[in-house]
Amino acid sequence: MKVGLLVYPGCMASGLLAFAELLQAANKRAGAARFDVVWAGVNTPSLNQPVELQITDNGARLSVTPTLSMTDDSLDAILVPGFWTDGEANISRLLQNYSDLVDQLKRVQPNIQLWAYCSAVGLLVDAGVLTGKKATSTWWLTNFLSARNPQIMWRFSQTFVADDAIMTASGVNGYLPIAQAIIEQELGHNLLRDIIDVMVVPKPESRVTPLQAVNVMAFDDPLIRQIYAWVEETPASALMVSLLAKGLNTTERTLARKTKAITGLPCAHLMRLVKMRQASDYLIYSSQAVNQISDCLGFTDETSFRRTFKSVTGYTPSAYRRQFGRFS
Repeated sequence: MKVGLLVYPGCMASGLLAFAELLQAANKRAGAARFDVVWAGVNTPSLNQPVELQITDNGARLSVTPTLSMTDDSLDAILVPGFWTDGEANISRLLQNYSDLVDQLKRVQPNIQLWAYCSAVGLLVDAGVLTGKKATSTWWLTNFLSARNPQIMWRFSQTFVADDAIMTASGVNGYLPIAQAIIEQELGHNLLRDIIDVMVVPKPESRVTPLQAVNVMAFDDPLIRQIYAWVEETPASALMVSLLAKGLNTTERTLARKTKAITGLPCAHLMRLVKMRQASDYLIYSSQAVNQISDCLGFTDETSFRRTFKSVTGYTPSAYRRQFGRFS
């Protein structure tokens, strides 16, 4: 299988590199070059010209030279990585900037598989290749993408969706379920299991967790980020709007007004959601007992923690761990 890793200015390079390494590991384990990985470019004039990708804000960069056009008929599949965006507000503008890329996606032959994750799903939407198909993307793009093409059968509660020759996934690590799916498809479950064990590949979440939407609130606004930081450092038993206002050097009234304007939520409710998001992370990524998590987060007792978690998520902590935990 010849796989083109699409590289373009502004794309997230880390997923491309990790994806290539997983396929290289699959080749080594299979004892044969079952996957031929090449760098693909957006258009023919840019081929064999370095594409410089910014990795960090302080100037670290990676230079990659595409050797094939993404419309080259020799490709069996193309992986389209997401692009950097700081929220839903500017994604429409960014998609317009990638009009050349979208035009070429429209010209990719139907027999070539297209795999996209995170914000790159928006590129497939604009190219029209998802119309009438099942697809997913990063949860905070739900409203934007649903409105952009209502003829797509969106499955935003799922982190990975395959529909014929198209695979879509959510999140910046969406390359992972795609890689695992094609390795299992081409080489079988046992070989995939070996690669997962040897490379300590994490188990992808199969569904979006009920508290995942909380994270985006801290993405754009400095005040909400300050609230997040304060709540995460404060025991649950001390989560009071008066103490938060004092910690942020403002008044309760001003804090309540600004929080409601930004998030649409009362300040006390936002604090509870953030603390429950912390609990969610413990339940998903650790094997600590529920009573230990309750103590760590500063609840007065385990019963109070269990009751609050159930009221926010609809799950008991144990059921939540069984459904979403990485170690279950």
